[in-house]
Amino acid sequence: MRLLVAFDGSEGSRAALREAGVLAAETGASVVLLRVVNPLLDAADVVAPTTEAAMTVVVQRERAALAAVLAASGLDPARTETEVVECGRNEDVAEAIERVAVRQNATMIVISSRRAVGMVGMVLGSVTQHVLRHAPCPVLVVRD
Repeated sequence: MRLLVAFDGSEGSRAALREAGVLAAETGASVVLLRVVNPLLDAADVVAPTTEAAMTVVVQRERAALAAVLAASGLDPARTETEVVECGRNEDVAEAIERVAVRQNATMIVISSRRAVGMVGMVLGSVTQHVLRHAPCPVLVVRD
């Protein structure tokens, strides 16, 4: 079993990681802790000559943050890895999660629910809704 945990640093994603940790301990599953970065949003605070240079800074920053989260999580480091990926051109966060799930051969995606604004987000956030509808494997939604 291979669990892909979508992590954005929110309390909800921390709860999803804890849930994945329990499931991994019970089943012996490996865990991939995933952070998807969006150049338009995540590089806004970085001063760099190009978008690519800014994203290098962002990816390094997020890798360090995930390493700290992993160290504090109590997960078995031998059975856990971290990954930071950029949204591709014309790709949103949900599509990037699905792309990585396929590439990582995930047997389950673990994601938190986050209330979004408007009718679409009445129950779950839009990223979670999209992943639920299009995921290549089962999805465990952890309440925020």
